Amino acid sequence: MSGEALVAAEIRTLVRVSCLLRMLTLLASLVGFVDQTLTLKAIVAIVFLTSTSMVGVSDPQVPALLQRHPILVVCDSLVMTALMVALGTDNPLVLVGLSSCIIIGVVLRPLPAALSTVTMVCGYLAASLTTGAEGTFLADFGFPVTFVCVVVLGQVFRRLAEQKRQSERAVADLISGTVTAEERARLARELHDGTAKTLQGLVLSAQSLPVWIDRDPDRARVEASSIAAAADDAVVRLRGLLSTLRQDDLSQPFHESLAAIARDRTHDHPQIKLRLNLNPVELTAPSVRYELLAAAREALDNAVAHSGTDRIAVHLTSGDDGEVFVEVTDAGCGFTSDILPERERAGHFGVRGYSERLTTIGGRADVDSQPGRGTRVRFVAPRMGLRETTDA
Repeated sequence: MSGEALVAAEIRTLVRVSCLLRMLTLLASLVGFVDQTLTLKAIVAIVFLTSTSMVGVSDPQVPALLQRHPILVVCDSLVMTALMVALGTDNPLVLVGLSSCIIIGVVLRPLPAALSTVTMVCGYLAASLTTGAEGTFLADFGFPVTFVCVVVLGQVFRRLAEQKRQSERAVADLISGTVTAEERARLARELHDGTAKTLQGLVLSAQSLPVWIDRDPDRARVEASSIAAAADDAVVRLRGLLSTLRQDDLSQPFHESLAAIARDRTHDHPQIKLRLNLNPVELTAPSVRYELLAAAREALDNAVAHSGTDRIAVHLTSGDDGEVFVEVTDAGCGFTSDILPERERAGHFGVRGYSERLTTIGGRADVDSQPGRGTRVRFVAPRMGLRETTDA
């Protein structure tokens, strides 16, 4: 997301805090009416301020609405100015104007923020002059100066949030370029070591097939079956590489990419019922995104190829401490850990590959499997990757 969109969580939170501050300030101001008679103007002001405060606090969509339609903030400042003029500066409700200044500072651009601030200051000064009561320097000028300072602080916060967003995007672009170069090299190795050797074997087997047809038809049938199996393996490998290439689209939300991979890996197996429970999780580090997607793809491939299951589930959640959790579970045959060395000797390094992938981004992979009770593969990674770890 760009800084211009202004959807940073910090700003949304500050807008909601401003609405809460408006409500608390309103409650504090009502104490000042204990020994006063409520006028119609005061009642209208209290109703307006109470309703806007409650909506801002209770509805989480309000901050986003104000960011999409900043004219609402301008209208709020104009209404607040009108209330000050109508009620006078000696009215306790003037304190509520501070919350409007915070929202002006963090939501509006510099020019409209400055115009709204000037309007409120002029309204306050006009109200102060028409009140008639003898004022003080603090009452006449302290509040206007405070309004300006609060708006300026809001603008500074807004600018820092935009710079943070731009810095994160620059870092993400830099990491993305590095990851892309590394992935191209990895793809080249896999093409050479895996698919290219498979295709070379297919060529040699196909060249010898006519000889076996003449000499030994039974052996020819066996060789033909081997060629078909090798061709299927080459297709699977190429599909895996193409799927990996599609993962480089950083513009696609992570949960959508994960869902696309899960559907792709189970597409050719209609007997498998795929269940997806994916919460939208924003990943700012392309390396974390890539390794989690690649590990999930391998876990899905293993579940489809070896578990004999008809049910696979994929879960995506996030933790309060900035961790991302991806789980791939199946209801298949399961296995015991003592068979892993034998499978690695046969060229299957799935479980070790999980750990190696997650280690590069500061995460970990946990595999829980029991014979007859299925398998659960759980990947845990920090959003930004490369978390510092200490030995126990």
